[in-house]
Amino acid sequence: MRKINRCPHFVSFLFFSCLGAWVFTPPSTAFADESLHLGILDLPRFQAEEGQVVAFIRSKQLDKAEALLRAMVKRYPKSPSSQYNLACVLSLRGRADEAFSILDKAVDLGFRKVEHIEQDTDLTNLRKDERFKAVLKAAAEPAAGPTWPQFAKATPAAGKDGAVQITESNLGYNNRNGMFLALVKVEENLAEQQISKNEDKVGKLLGKWYEAGTAAGNVGDLYDNHDGDHSNMNFRSFPQLTRIEFGEKIRQRNLNNGLQRHFIFSGITLGNSSTALTHGLYWRSQARGALTQPNGAARLALHYVGNHLYFYPEHRDHDVGRNGKGGGYGDVFPANTPYLVVSQGSSGSDRVFMDAFASALAAFRPEVKKKLAQSGLLIPTLQMIFRRSNSNLEAPVDYFKGKAHPTVFDGKNLDVVRMIRRAHALKEESLPPFAQFKVEQEDIPVPGRDYFDFRPHQRLFDTPCAVARVYKTTAPTYSLTLDAQGSRDLGGKPLVYRWVVLRGDEARIEIEKLDREEGSVVEITVPWHDRRPISPGSAMESNRVDVGLFVGNGEHWSAPSILSIYFPDNQKRVYAEDGRVLSVDYTLGNYVDPFLDSPRNWRDDYRYDKKGKLLGWTRSREDEEKQNFSPEGHLVLEKTESGTPIRTVPVRYVPKKVGEDKVYVEQSPPR
Repeated sequence: MRKINRCPHFVSFLFFSCLGAWVFTPPSTAFADESLHLGILDLPRFQAEEGQVVAFIRSKQLDKAEALLRAMVKRYPKSPSSQYNLACVLSLRGRADEAFSILDKAVDLGFRKVEHIEQDTDLTNLRKDERFKAVLKAAAEPAAGPTWPQFAKATPAAGKDGAVQITESNLGYNNRNGMFLALVKVEENLAEQQISKNEDKVGKLLGKWYEAGTAAGNVGDLYDNHDGDHSNMNFRSFPQLTRIEFGEKIRQRNLNNGLQRHFIFSGITLGNSSTALTHGLYWRSQARGALTQPNGAARLALHYVGNHLYFYPEHRDHDVGRNGKGGGYGDVFPANTPYLVVSQGSSGSDRVFMDAFASALAAFRPEVKKKLAQSGLLIPTLQMIFRRSNSNLEAPVDYFKGKAHPTVFDGKNLDVVRMIRRAHALKEESLPPFAQFKVEQEDIPVPGRDYFDFRPHQRLFDTPCAVARVYKTTAPTYSLTLDAQGSRDLGGKPLVYRWVVLRGDEARIEIEKLDREEGSVVEITVPWHDRRPISPGSAMESNRVDVGLFVGNGEHWSAPSILSIYFPDNQKRVYAEDGRVLSVDYTLGNYVDPFLDSPRNWRDDYRYDKKGKLLGWTRSREDEEKQNFSPEGHLVLEKTESGTPIRTVPVRYVPKKVGEDKVYVEQSPPR
């Protein structure tokens, strides 16, 4: 394997600066040309279609690209980019006259990227034509007027009677992350409302502190129910909360239901969706869906530093058993993050957590809550408070153990009194630090030699506070270097770094400090792990390793940042004591998330010479002739009597659809 350097950016502490440029709008809602107007709710579809066009072009499916673009220019006739992309496809298909006609139209509509036109290899077939110079000359001129798309000016949604309705008129859109920013203005008299209607110890403490002016309350805090009021939090007990409701056009597009991946609100937000995908091959909780879909974890990270926290039940993703036997499948989450709170159970199991976090939000001192929200540290601090306060922790050191940071939390361990006391005790001059890391370097296996899959790599996601990998390589260990120097303390205090194995065989996982004693940069080496209990004696099993990073400033410890490595349960591996892989059986048939790995119908037995040098491997399938492979992963077609390959052919691994929705890994060529 080779190592590769990676340098993703650390997250900014100014939330809106880390979000990139939002598409807001010109100062008028009137348009001289209504055809320039595009509903902002249509932008995700347009962006997705443009992405699909690029994918078709890259995969040489030019007929599909042209068909989609023809539909797009009909649907968006004033879109310069759609016309330009159609011209590119026509150029690639050798239809120069049509391409120039469409390219001229793109420029007329406002396409002004002259350098891009000059260098675009899709237009190579047009470049020697005299008409190409005319296109460049026209594109160099300023556009005659406004270009598509134009939007109505966004205005904040005004709160009334404890609720606020979000419509398209309140939205901005970020092309980079594909999310809407919803502008909200809460009603002015909320501070006069009672902080809590609960008459228990929590409610009485909050009332006492609020009356004394030392508790911020929930003024300005938003509650977003994302399951059609199927499982609301007890919001009536928190009169200062503002409920988010959605307008008709948003509901028609079903953007208000299920996993909340579409919106960032301009206020502190707690939300939930007590729903799950319950049928079919791709069944999963909403939380697992977020971790396995493209950009899902990145959007969770934006919520995390944007003062948003969502709660989802685990449904069937965290129940004792295996393959459905014993009632469940074990812990099937491929990663652990601090971005969410996942509750043990199904519908309604998330409610107690929302009430607890709303109480903790109310308990912060006003100046503390304001500073945490402005710095993007509000949710990380809440997560630290929550994880330190659960009743299953018996001593402070337990905060650095896996039981404080499970994938899924059990409501019976909540200690809300402890949570609100911790929140209220924080002072503006001494707040918890923020832990984050980035992957600087990692082992990169070679497809077709070190692993056999149509998926291009082991990387599941890279985000500032959670990194996840799927262990595909047949190598005995996987190593990566993590750099946590971007971790911060708001007061500039020096940090202490603490790396902890939260799940996995601690005796076999190596964490080496690369910066002497500080520990801000480490190399973590993880060997292959078979399925095992999440902790000694537990009936819950998992195929995942978690390593947590905590940073301390002398007074407080941060919430964790977590590295997760998932080991597919559908294979059995045997390694020699010296680390050589001896065999991998891919036919076990155990459940693995189909987004992460797919079944194979073979077993590989590895061959070595007397000195331990790899000679290749033999592939066996039921009722089929065995095949031999070279050390490079090539299929051996002919060999000498001693077994030395004479003629080989490279092999690719491609998806093969079986039935309605099952996908297998197929070897090509098969023989």
